[in-house]
Amino acid sequence: MTVLIDIILISVSLAVIAALFISFRADPYAYRNIVLLSLFILTTAMIIGRSALNLRSSGEMGDIFHSMAFFLWDFSRVLFIPISFICLFLCISNIVLLKREGFRRSNFIGLVISAAYLIVLNMAWRPLNEMPPAVNDLMIFLRLMLCYGECTFLSIFLTGLAVLKIAPHYDRDYAIILGCSISKKGKVRPLLKGRVNRAIRFAWEQETITGKTVKYVPSGGQGKDEPMSEGSAMEMYLLSHSAEDYEVFPEKRSVNTRENLIFSKQVIDALKENAKVAVVTSDFHVLRSGMLSRKTGLENAEVIGSKTIWYFWPNAFIREIIAIAAMNLKVHIAVALLCGVIAVL
Repeated sequence: MTVLIDIILISVSLAVIAALFISFRADPYAYRNIVLLSLFILTTAMIIGRSALNLRSSGEMGDIFHSMAFFLWDFSRVLFIPISFICLFLCISNIVLLKREGFRRSNFIGLVISAAYLIVLNMAWRPLNEMPPAVNDLMIFLRLMLCYGECTFLSIFLTGLAVLKIAPHYDRDYAIILGCSISKKGKVRPLLKGRVNRAIRFAWEQETITGKTVKYVPSGGQGKDEPMSEGSAMEMYLLSHSAEDYEVFPEKRSVNTRENLIFSKQVIDALKENAKVAVVTSDFHVLRSGMLSRKTGLENAEVIGSKTIWYFWPNAFIREIIAIAAMNLKVHIAVALLCGVIAVL
């Protein structure tokens, strides 16, 4: 029986990692990659630590599920080690960010998330069997959801890093440049300048390698504290850096990433059908931009990331992880229901 369980676990783990490679090659921005990576982390943990999965002698379904729940909790405490290092780096980068860029609410996200994680972890570490059965069931549910959250966090984190390693194809017709805030004088700030410069460099690389030119679609509307649209500001920057009028087609209506992509696609479709598109954004924003590009009809778009200064990247990427998780609430609700059933069995 022991050998059979080992064979099953290894087979499942190999099947999951094979499915992950196939899925990632087919579409590196699909959320199913994150789900498969989470499953691989869990199945691999069960293989390595299967001796900890001691099923109770009664063999009742509830006992089996609870034994698995306790095993996952032990595994969750192991996941605390890498996540704690991430939280430490996040806190350090947040402190530097606050010192250099001011005390805005968005600059506190890393510190808040790290504190919340430690508070929930401390609550979940409280021993069972010292509380009423109903509270025990709630604690088991909390522990299972914490383990799920840690696996999902690590999977999004690793997938976000993996998509940055994808080399672009130099066969694009248009490069959509996703906007972000400009100064009150209408100048592009460093973050946006990095995106525009990356688009220019990509266009130069493509023309050098293949001889094919790229046209630009700088995308972004006008915010309340901005003197002009972000698309217009990027257009002026491009024209002042050797782009020609006929190469720049700004989009000036959008207020978020989804609208950036929707309205930019409309601009491109009016110019050329079935055009090949590159989406240029900051490196922390690549994964979510790729996901949104699929949802907005840009199925074959490739996303290219510009480098971000080290102390800004962690806080920004945490926001991306939260946004990606929010985009897939149905998955989390289904997992929560399953964890709830296991907890009360």
